[in-house]
Amino acid sequence: PWRACAMDLGAGTGIVTGHLLWHFEEVIAVEPDGGMAAKIREQFPAAMIREITAEECVEAADNVDLITIANALHWMDAERVFRNARNWLRADAVLAVFDRPLPKASPEIDAIMLGELRGPWKPHRDPRLKRDLIWENDTRAATGFRIVEETKIRNVITFGPTDYTGFWRSTSYGSAYASTLANAGKYWSELESRFTAAASGGTITADFSSTLILLRKV
Repeated sequence: PWRACAMDLGAGTGIVTGHLLWHFEEVIAVEPDGGMAAKIREQFPAAMIREITAEECVEAADNVDLITIANALHWMDAERVFRNARNWLRADAVLAVFDRPLPKASPEIDAIMLGELRGPWKPHRDPRLKRDLIWENDTRAATGFRIVEETKIRNVITFGPTDYTGFWRSTSYGSAYASTLANAGKYWSELESRFTAAASGGTITADFSSTLILLRKV
């Protein structure tokens, strides 16, 4: 039956997985990182979790109604994952791929971030993250699919300087750089102070909008 099974590839901590559970009888979360998989297991015990990459995952052919890849395709071998997805999906089933570039704020705030990205964070930033600039073309070129819809999902968030610093602190490269410092707390405090000085009206409005591409198996 329709809506019998969904797969969330590169599920992370399960944000999309949790939403899928409301609509599908079975939801398979594919996430190779054990720590993230544990968070899915804790928050969404009804999900079936596979601690494996989307490239290495095995699933029965023609068995899945929807596959989602959310903010994760840049970590993957796109051609290989799309080949898997086409095999797993039922006839006419849907592949939904969405991702976003780095958030954009005011020129003053973005200048601060660009300095960190090109400076101390650069050695700690996985080169695969640069694929966030090409994932759309990879998706449009997926063999065995046709594009159903391509749209922008608007997501603009207003932060205080503390929370905006917290977002960057949560990134793999920001935290990796901070771990090399004798006083990481001082570094983050100083970055927050710079954000505060550059923030207009004490708040930071950042654009996290994503692009969504829906494809149907042909």
